Amino acid sequence: MMELLTEILLGIGVTLFSFILFKMYSSIPEVTSALISINLGLYAMTSPELLEANRYVLLYFGSSGLYLMHGRYYTLITSMFLHANILHLGLNMYALYILGKVVELSLGKVKYLLMYFISGVVGNLLSAFLDPRTVGVGASGAIMGLLGYMVAMEYRVTGKLSSSTIFIALFVIFGGFSANVDVLAHAGGFVVGLIWGLGRRFRPAYTISYDLYY
Repeated sequence: MMELLTEILLGIGVTLFSFILFKMYSSIPEVTSALISINLGLYAMTSPELLEANRYVLLYFGSSGLYLMHGRYYTLITSMFLHANILHLGLNMYALYILGKVVELSLGKVKYLLMYFISGVVGNLLSAFLDPRTVGVGASGAIMGLLGYMVAMEYRVTGKLSSSTIFIALFVIFGGFSANVDVLAHAGGFVVGLIWGLGRRFRPAYTISYDLYY
């Protein structure tokens, strides 16, 4: 009991310390700062050995089709804040840092958070439906929604997609050089972000110079 209380207090401490640090010394917007901080705190709480998370926690709170069949719907959310090891956490938090600060400024706090969770849940549902025996954890499905939105924005602004963008998107969706990647969760999240970006309405942009509109 004492050990559990210590882990909970450690997780809360890391979350608060990270969020305050981001607020004081970085330009990361609030929601992205909060998401990164929560992920760091929960990893500290579930990873007493630091390098790897407690496997029992991952198996219990991860997302799986079998769990959904037994009514454990909360795992669609809890799995989004768990990571298998420190490398898994580091890669996802770096991607969230890079993509999140741009998408949050573009969408605003509420829509950004909504798209983040919908992307993660849809990715988990797709994975659970097509591969029900697998237990998945990680924020990558939600983060792939941010990437999908960014790809859609490039297309909306330029009218085309560069070959490098297509390559990067496919590379990340299929997990790059990583093993044990939930490609279905990646693809599901990416499609949500892509649709969200393509369906967004934009105001016409213009510049003013010498009273002329260009």
